[in-house]
Amino acid sequence: MTMNMFIKIALFSAIAGLCFSSTASAIRPMGTTMTGVVQSVDHSTRWITFSQDGGPVRQFVYSEWVKFWHDEKEALPAHLKPGMRVQIKLHNPLIGPDFVRQIVLIAQP
Repeated sequence: MTMNMFIKIALFSAIAGLCFSSTASAIRPMGTTMTGVVQSVDHSTRWITFSQDGGPVRQFVYSEWVKFWHDEKEALPAHLKPGMRVQIKLHNPLIGPDFVRQIVLIAQP
C-alpha cells in the first residue's frame, strides 16, 4: 500500500466517522416527579413513606441535600410531617437505589 493510498483511506475513514457517528447525550437522567401524601417520615434514617396519587404506597430515602420548599424561609426536610400533600422529584441513578432530591409542599384547598 502506497502512502498516497493510506492517506486517502485515512481521510475517507475520518469523514465517514464524523458523518455517521451517533451523538451521545450528556444529559443526566433526572428521574420522575410524583404527587401524593406523606404517610410517615423518619428523619433519623431519612426514610419517607409516600402514598402516590392513583398509585401504590412507596418508601424512599431522601438525600442529605434535599430541599423542602414550603411557605417558610428555611427549606429543611425536618419540617416535613405525615399528612402533608407534596410533590417529590425522584432521582433514578444508574447504580444504586432511587432517592428524593426535592420536595414541594402543595397547598390544600
